Amino acid sequence: MTIGGHYDYEMHRVALAPLLPGAGKAALQLATEQALALGEAKFGHFLQAQGLAPFWAARLHEHGLTDQFSQQLYADLHQARLQATGQYLAQSHALKALRRVLDNSNIPHLVFKGAHTRERYFPEPALRPAVDIDVLVPREARTDAIHAFITEGFDLHALPENISHECSLTRGHTSIDLHWDILRPGRTRIPMAGRFLASRRDYGDYWGPSDEVTLFLLLVHSVFTKYLTTPQASLVRQLDIACLLHTKGPDWREVTRWLAESGLKTAGWLSLKWFRQCTAIETTLNAEEALRPGKIRRGYLENWLDSNRTSRWLDTPMRVQLGFTLAAHDSLRDALRATQVARECRWRGEEEVGEIEAQLRQRERKISLTGSTQPR
Repeated sequence: MTIGGHYDYEMHRVALAPLLPGAGKAALQLATEQALALGEAKFGHFLQAQGLAPFWAARLHEHGLTDQFSQQLYADLHQARLQATGQYLAQSHALKALRRVLDNSNIPHLVFKGAHTRERYFPEPALRPAVDIDVLVPREARTDAIHAFITEGFDLHALPENISHECSLTRGHTSIDLHWDILRPGRTRIPMAGRFLASRRDYGDYWGPSDEVTLFLLLVHSVFTKYLTTPQASLVRQLDIACLLHTKGPDWREVTRWLAESGLKTAGWLSLKWFRQCTAIETTLNAEEALRPGKIRRGYLENWLDSNRTSRWLDTPMRVQLGFTLAAHDSLRDALRATQVARECRWRGEEEVGEIEAQLRQRERKISLTGSTQPR
């Protein structure tokens, strides 16, 4: 809802409120009343789009409030919960297999984003949807990793516009997003993937990032890839942050240092401001204050948030990229670097896909001659 040119994000706050750590039955009752005032059908669609429907189904059942909405809406929420659970079981099996495949090929890797956050921060991980499993590997090992998955029956989907930092691999209902950079090349002042891989943690069924790395990724990823406040950004990521802060108490000094070294303090500040706007949760050590940009840039970006301009201009993404994401870098030099490298990556997209495909063919020829599937 827009009031006097400002977007109040009431739907966002209502959707998140009863799901935040410490929220109980009273918070859920209040949220259901507010949801009905906003419009039941509209609110139900919003929960589905934001990845929150399974959580609402669970909370309504837990507190005996399933009759607060129409039978149809609760049935839709319950169905979303069943689908999320089914997907979780399949992905949990794939997670273990993924570790086996990459460990056997001696490829350092870590699982991040939703497939990791639900295991690490949620008491009932099956409620947290994840469309795919995101895996980070070293750039120099990307062809080995792709070949390892192809050997396991996965199909490669390499798009020229994304091949600078990621590709997709699918097998049946399992989808893996394989990354060799945390963002498009040029977004960060210094390479970050290598240092994050070097500090990976063993979580038993999979390798994953530390809590500090996870928080860093949550703060910067949505700004540049989902434009923060758009429907694609998904509020479930704000729930990720809330549960991480509640359960683990990350070292903010380390996160702040990484944001500064990568030239993305402004992006981190934006995400924290958006997080507080959605949840009313204050971060420790005054992190938002430590990250905030200068007065002019701050006012400019606050205007984008207050008016939800990223969503309003989503049909003209170039305006958002130029007006919002470039301003989320810490300096003009950072923004120019990101622009220049992005242009170079677009020019080389088709060529880079061809190089990877040629390397895979060469690998297959070598295997046919030697019978070995292990990477060099």
